[in-house]
Amino acid sequence: MAEHIQAFCRRRLRTREDVDYFVVLCLTVSVFLSVYTAVAACAAIAVATMMSYERRRRALASPHAKLLLGFLLVPFFVSAMYDNILGLLASFALYAVVICGLYVRSVMTRRLFARMLDLCCQCSVGCFVLALVQKLAAYPSAPDYRPVSTFTNANYYGAIVEVMLLICLYRCVTNRPARKWYLAAACINLGGLYLTGSMSSAAAACVGILVFLALQHRRRLAVLFCIGAAGVLVLITCFPFLFPRVESVDVAWDQRFSIWQTALRAIVDHPLFGQGAVAYHRAAIQYGGYMTYHSHNLLIDLVLNFGIAGLLVIGYYAFQQGRLLLLRFRNRIGNTSNVLMVAALSSMLVHGVTDVTVFWPQTGMLMFFILSSLSVGAEFLEREIEPRSLTISAAFRLRP
Repeated sequence: MAEHIQAFCRRRLRTREDVDYFVVLCLTVSVFLSVYTAVAACAAIAVATMMSYERRRRALASPHAKLLLGFLLVPFFVSAMYDNILGLLASFALYAVVICGLYVRSVMTRRLFARMLDLCCQCSVGCFVLALVQKLAAYPSAPDYRPVSTFTNANYYGAIVEVMLLICLYRCVTNRPARKWYLAAACINLGGLYLTGSMSSAAAACVGILVFLALQHRRRLAVLFCIGAAGVLVLITCFPFLFPRVESVDVAWDQRFSIWQTALRAIVDHPLFGQGAVAYHRAAIQYGGYMTYHSHNLLIDLVLNFGIAGLLVIGYYAFQQGRLLLLRFRNRIGNTSNVLMVAALSSMLVHGVTDVTVFWPQTGMLMFFILSSLSVGAEFLEREIEPRSLTISAAFRLRP
């Protein structure tokens, strides 16, 4: 990071591109420092983006961005209607992260994408060192302690690690001279994954890596990975003390089912627009369910917070971005980064069966970093999925 800052100081940030480059790298570092620095950075960038006509125009030029941002205003009013103060704060954070993600996408280039992911790898090593220190410090009094590093919760750290493993693999493929460094970073992150004790993250990481290798046509490596994963699973089954949390699987699933039942009861009572962000906490109090802050399932939590209307809008937006990704594959634009996106999304969906880690400023922003490559070299493809203008004059225009 120091060498990047020195280079900018020498050039004195002469162009707008230099400023954008510097801002994105600072944002990247903030994500790995703490949730507070991440939210502060996202809020500052979001405000600066909306106040600058040129930056706002570029950010909102992303296909269907206005639809998404327009709908995300709804949770503000829904949260206020149900006196959901925590939901109001979460809605502000969500809006800032989405605007920030659109800004990053609008300024992304191949060079910046590579620098940003390299910086993520470097920061992840520092996060592991902190997690190791936390584990060693707590071990004498609490051997079962799960370190959180800089991510508030061990499951959030696990979600970060599962994505970082994919980023390390991606950079191994795209920057072969530094392959040994990325493999070392991947091994270090595997250590972080073990320290978190997150079974959901481990399963999601395995699926993401397998998808990445399969789409890269590395069949031999994919087979070897499956054999290795199966071997580790057998080892853990025979020696549970190697992964102590395996013994609590039954309890964890009982908690999940209890949470899902409570969330479904709340959805039935408020199906259209939900009850605002972080609605499960209120539902648990109202229906006497297991106390936590989300429903531990991506689909259920989405409907609980934003209702069926939110599911349709966000689902439509995701479908259109999926179309753009498919067009990139068909036109052979950035195939390796496309594979990274598919692998990361697969990992996120698998993890989303039992947790909602992506709805967090740090994890969500890291996913936006990966998805920002959608716009690189594909401006002409974006026009294929742009929403058509539905004006009265256009609808009733007479044919010549």
